[in-house]
Amino acid sequence: MTEEKIRELSINQSMTKPLLILGCDRNLFMASALFCGYVSFSLGFTRGKLFITILGIVLWMIIHFGLRLLGKADPLMLDVFKRSTMYSDKPFHNQFFFPARSPIGAKTPKITQKRWL
Repeated sequence: MTEEKIRELSINQSMTKPLLILGCDRNLFMASALFCGYVSFSLGFTRGKLFITILGIVLWMIIHFGLRLLGKADPLMLDVFKRSTMYSDKPFHNQFFFPARSPIGAKTPKITQKRWL
C-alpha cells in the first residue's frame, strides 16, 4: 500500500471576503452616496445655494463614518437585518417565526419505533 498525498485546494481570498467599499457595505454605501449627491447637487449646487451643497457633503461624511463602524463590527450586517425582518410578526410579512415552545399542560407525543418489515 502506498501512502497518497492529501489533496489540497486553494481557496481564493476574494471569494470569501464580504464586498466592502471604503469599509462600508456596498449597497448602503451606494444608497448614501446617491442620496447625499442628490441633496448636494440637485438642491444646492444647481440652485446656487452653497450652504446646502456643504450640508450634503457633511451629511455624507457623517453617514459614511457610521456605516464604516457598522462594517467594522459586522461586514454582513445588512444581510443579517434582511434575514431577521423575514421572521418578524409585522402584518405585511407573509412568514412568521414561532418559538419552539409548547403551552403549559400540553401532552407529550408518544414515541413509537417504526418497523420496516
